[in-house]
Amino acid sequence: MSECFAGEVTFLDCDDVAEWMGGGSDEAGFVQVMEGHSPDVARMHALMGAHADEVHTARPEIIGGLMMDAGEGRWVDAIYLTSEDAARRGEQQEMPAAMRAEFEEGMRLMDDVSYFDLHHPTLVSARR
Repeated sequence: MSECFAGEVTFLDCDDVAEWMGGGSDEAGFVQVMEGHSPDVARMHALMGAHADEVHTARPEIIGGLMMDAGEGRWVDAIYLTSEDAARRGEQQEMPAAMRAEFEEGMRLMDDVSYFDLHHPTLVSARR
């Protein structure tokens, strides 16, 4: 499997995983994974996870996501979207005033962020 990756592969164990807006979805046409550090991962995730209904109204291309605390100030978030084009258009929109202050505080708590874009994800959930 290592041949499928460019560069060294690393793994993080995340004991604290929360679904956001219903979690991930096999229907996603684009997934953005973000990894970084924060002085307060719990506060950052609380801020970023608030206002799910308003986020869905403002950004209908967002299907859902996962917010993971990897310990020692490290975090990983995965955002599932309908398509990359829709995601890029949505990124250009201004955040609604009702949630702007909390969103901006959450962004200030994100340090050393790396983005990994999955342009054509193959997603298959376990069958129950």
